[in-house]
Amino acid sequence: MNREERAVVRRIRQNARQIVPRAVKRDAIRGAWSLLVCCARNEMARFPGFLAYYRRLGVAHFLVLDNQSEDGLSDYLAQQPDCSVWLADGSYKDSNFGMDWCNHLLAEHGSGKWCVTVDPDEFLVYPHCELRGLRSLTRHMESLRQDSLFSVLIDAYSPGRLSQTRLGTDTDPFALCPYFDRFNLTQRYNEQNGNFWVQGGVRMRRFFADTPERAPALNKVPLVRWRPGLRYVSSMHHLNDPTLNCTIHKRPEAISGVLFHFKYVSLLQEKAAEEIQRAQHYAGSQEYRAYLDAGDVVLYDPQISIRYRDSEQMQDLGFMQRGTWY
Repeated sequence: MNREERAVVRRIRQNARQIVPRAVKRDAIRGAWSLLVCCARNEMARFPGFLAYYRRLGVAHFLVLDNQSEDGLSDYLAQQPDCSVWLADGSYKDSNFGMDWCNHLLAEHGSGKWCVTVDPDEFLVYPHCELRGLRSLTRHMESLRQDSLFSVLIDAYSPGRLSQTRLGTDTDPFALCPYFDRFNLTQRYNEQNGNFWVQGGVRMRRFFADTPERAPALNKVPLVRWRPGLRYVSSMHHLNDPTLNCTIHKRPEAISGVLFHFKYVSLLQEKAAEEIQRAQHYAGSQEYRAYLDAGDVVLYDPQISIRYRDSEQMQDLGFMQRGTWY
């Protein structure tokens, strides 16, 4: 471990002191074959559907970091038998945008388990997910000695204005926001460090059209067979082990997924104003500034938008590959 890596480990340990257990079910965590780790703030409207979706896929236990929510989120989570919750009252920005807290929980509880790490507006889709759960997926990945699932983030949206796209606790986000951009993804691969970068989608088209190089990264590694020493180094975009960052590169037998991202709902304008005020996000919250400046937009474009159907469609369109998993 070099000097830079040692400094990162020290920072993670220091920021971990900001985490206070709220309702931690340690026996359930120890007995779980899979975990989901998530950092959230004021996401009560999303969590019932989020939990239901990942429960259906087979997540055994949820580890949630509540970063100063004011909407009753931690109380709700504490009542869920398959959820453990910690209060993270420190700076989201200073904790590497929440990743130091997530990395700490993964190090403490994730070793030897399959771990999903996502935001509460991200829903994992993989080949055959309508019929096969995460245990079936990970067993196949183990047979390939594939310890991570490379995934492309797909920004989803409705056909109407943001203000008309109202998300409630009983809303199916796939029904509310069934569209995504088909034609405008870019990708590049760095042979030296194994990092694979994807940009584009509706964020580049609508919010970063004049500065496409500043569009957010869409490559993620949300599912990992965790082991000691691993950590995320840039949100969930990359891990410190380059061999895990794009496990489909030059491996036609490997499998990948997509993360459907349901950010573009009526809550966005209010959240953008709050996050600009808090100044806790990457690059001076420039992404939230772009959302606020855009106003009450319509993201649907009949020339580019396509309606989501199922996981097979995502394979046919080239967003993910099923490899040898038939």
